[in-house]
Amino acid sequence: MAVRVRSLRKILDDSGGASAEIPVGVFGFGDGLCALFPDGVLQFAAGCDGNGGTARVPFADVPATARWDGERDVAVVELEVGLPAPGACAQLLARCAGFELPPLPCESVHDLTLRLGDHEGSTVLGEGPGLSIRLRENGIRILTVRADGWQVLCADTALPVDRLAEELGMPVAGARALLPDPFARELPPGSWLLPAPVRSARRVLLSLAGSRCPAPPDPSRTDGIGRRKPLPAKSVRRSGAAFRPIRAVATADGFAMPAGTRSVSERGNGRFGLTLGEDGAVASLAFDYSPLQIGGELGLLPASAPYAKVIGGVLMFSFQGARSGIYGTGMGAYVVPQSGAAQPSFFGYAGIGGDPGIGIPALRLTGVSAGFGWNSRLRIPEVEEVAGFPFLQALDDPGAIGAGDGDPIAVLRNLTSGPNPWVGPRADELWVAGGFGFRLAELISGRAMAVVQTGDEFTVAVLGSAAAEFPSGGGRKYARVAADLQAVFKPAQGELGFVMVLGPDSFVLDPNCRLQGGVAFRAWFGNSPHAGDFVYTVGGYHPNYAAPERYPVVPRVGFDWDLTGSVTVSGKAYLAITPGAAMAGGALDVRFHSGVVRAWCTARVDALVQWKPFHFEVGVRTSIGVSASVKIIFVRITITVEVGVGLTVWGPPTGGEAKVKLWFVSFTIGFGSGPSRVSNELDWDGFSAMLPPAGTNVRVLPQAGLLVDKPPATPGGEGFWEVSAGGFTFDTDTTVPITEVYLGTATSPAEAGDTLDLRPTRWRGVTSTHRVSLTLDGANRDLGEWSRSRRTAAVSAELWGAGSPGRLPSGDGHLVADQLLGVQFTSPAPRYGTSTGFIDEQAIDFDTVAPDGEQPLDPAADPVGAVPRRPGRVIATIAATVAAEPQAGARRRLAAQLSAAGFDLGELDSDLSGYARACRTAFTAEPMLVG
Repeated sequence: MAVRVRSLRKILDDSGGASAEIPVGVFGFGDGLCALFPDGVLQFAAGCDGNGGTARVPFADVPATARWDGERDVAVVELEVGLPAPGACAQLLARCAGFELPPLPCESVHDLTLRLGDHEGSTVLGEGPGLSIRLRENGIRILTVRADGWQVLCADTALPVDRLAEELGMPVAGARALLPDPFARELPPGSWLLPAPVRSARRVLLSLAGSRCPAPPDPSRTDGIGRRKPLPAKSVRRSGAAFRPIRAVATADGFAMPAGTRSVSERGNGRFGLTLGEDGAVASLAFDYSPLQIGGELGLLPASAPYAKVIGGVLMFSFQGARSGIYGTGMGAYVVPQSGAAQPSFFGYAGIGGDPGIGIPALRLTGVSAGFGWNSRLRIPEVEEVAGFPFLQALDDPGAIGAGDGDPIAVLRNLTSGPNPWVGPRADELWVAGGFGFRLAELISGRAMAVVQTGDEFTVAVLGSAAAEFPSGGGRKYARVAADLQAVFKPAQGELGFVMVLGPDSFVLDPNCRLQGGVAFRAWFGNSPHAGDFVYTVGGYHPNYAAPERYPVVPRVGFDWDLTGSVTVSGKAYLAITPGAAMAGGALDVRFHSGVVRAWCTARVDALVQWKPFHFEVGVRTSIGVSASVKIIFVRITITVEVGVGLTVWGPPTGGEAKVKLWFVSFTIGFGSGPSRVSNELDWDGFSAMLPPAGTNVRVLPQAGLLVDKPPATPGGEGFWEVSAGGFTFDTDTTVPITEVYLGTATSPAEAGDTLDLRPTRWRGVTSTHRVSLTLDGANRDLGEWSRSRRTAAVSAELWGAGSPGRLPSGDGHLVADQLLGVQFTSPAPRYGTSTGFIDEQAIDFDTVAPDGEQPLDPAADPVGAVPRRPGRVIATIAATVAAEPQAGARRRLAAQLSAAGFDLGELDSDLSGYARACRTAFTAEPMLVG
């Protein structure tokens, strides 16, 4: 701000008797008070004390008078402006700063004071009959209109309670009691009326609405020519929430307000209400007894097929003590499906916060929250949506997560309705979320949340935002940095990403020196069709680089600084790295505008470097110019003088061209090798040097079934694998795409891939072979019996794509998809024999029990039930009959009857002669039978 004060005084002091133009944009306020001063300047005759000047205004033919007092302190400059009749109304002054006010019942402003100070920012003071207006810009733009018996306050952003107290001239505790929402710690953006005291000194802030007018007729309640139908009055659902802001209406005669409006300090006893409306049943709860407030609603929400209805509710509470407060919100919804059409869905979320929080000054916890959804899906916000993500907002203010009018049911509507809701039903999906708000060293405040979502797209996400101010207390701020963060990991889809973007209210040194920029990283792997691709960028990409749609987009890293309203300086920079190239660049732009004169100076550099093969292109451009508008008799003409130089260098081989522009003449100077003669073709030796070392080009990787992996005894020797007899799997992996895969000594390929294009060499249709052999105890084994599956992935087009080696592929062209890079082999299932082998006596030994116990049965008891007998010749009978024709014929007839009845018997073993032979050795004794 001090820079703007010095610039303004310099314009006034350096006029040297000539006319001086003061740009009103130096005072800020959006477009620079252009709605009040269309020319954007105030004209002064000279730079001496008590100078007088004029300015054109849109509502009178007579110009306004202006005066500058040269005796003012150097830290503050004031310009006094007398507005001609009829003056400026309050809503016109509000519109100058970007506010929209309804017509207020007050007189116009006749006198203005434009004040610019080092520490207090810009201020516009207006005076009229029984009226005073103050418009301030110091980080937050605030408009205050005072008249007899009332006061209107407007802010373009949320107004912290300490700033509210400063504007109203009262203690912070008194300002906090005026807030219409007891859950809030700041006044929401908008226009607020502070009426005359209702009783004693108790007042309340009311949300200011426009003039009342007759409501348009409801088309459903009129006939074809607009006459009202004799229909009964519609029932309207009214929320029982206690925290909806009370609205006041501005009229020509004053303000219309609800009768009996009470302040927050006048709290009554608990109350409960239930109303029924056409949109369903709503149960409203409101308990208001200082210092505790509780409010909530439970009702029906609309649902779309295949769901029948949504039952949801929100409960809010606030406990405000003398020095601290606790507040929270709980919400949930149950989605009822139509009959058999879908599964029911449920989600719940709760957040609790406190002021000033819990912990030590070095680290203080200000809020915690958690949520859960069953058969539900939570939409992960993009980085530009993180600041407005309702669940993350709940960490700062659990009572205001999406409902501007304080209606609890509106909170649920904001979460669950619309074309792209935050939460929606989704079968067989589950999500869990948890987060916390924090304040670090009383300097950095932030909020962070982790989300885990299962289902078809298993996702782990981390969301957050943080801000730091210097100094952290009240008064002038010299820096503020705010950033939003999004990190997402999708293992099933093979995607990992990280994005961080500076907030729009970030600045350094001066609120008009705005910071911007973003950092992003994203990589694809595994099952992703873009596996092998990645990108890292700070501030975006080269202007000539066509980034794929899946690449994150972030703003340039830089600043925009409006120094005096007439001088602006901006700088931008970027850096990006992809599989095929690296790029970096920056720009600096300085512009001056005062009245009819404009001047500019720009400089820009962009560099693009490719590898595989190496190629670079660097461009530098500068431009300096001035433009002036001159009125000659009745004609206004614009004269522009500009000098510009552009330099582009490429290589290898090195060459370039310089373009020079002098006002109306421009010419180009070339040097070195021209772009048409640049050739980066490589031979085989040059291309093979770009590949990984020979020992790492091909790998064999053991998988399931490995027992012992013995490395080779000497470098280059052979080791061995000890694997399970139950099965074994191994992979082959290469860095070179495979055209044909051969097994052992076979002469025909078992698998086939695409032919190769070697982009750096311009070789096309090249083949590569991959041979896999397996030995067991020195003997070759046939891999044809092993099951196998192909391993494919995307590879870099800089190495394996078609096209010119001197040009970077655009979009998705920098990857070649679905290239064969290996094969997975799995051994056949084990074949089990018919014999258990030799079993010694130790295998069937048993452990003795000491001391000996008693039998649980009486040895003298008679047996009960059938007594088994050993008739003898059972083994001989089985051997003689199991494969005999009578028994075989009976089995065939039974199988035919079962098949005719519709039973699927599968493949039957009709030859049982093997059982006849085996039964003579399978039994150790004649079987016992029960007759």
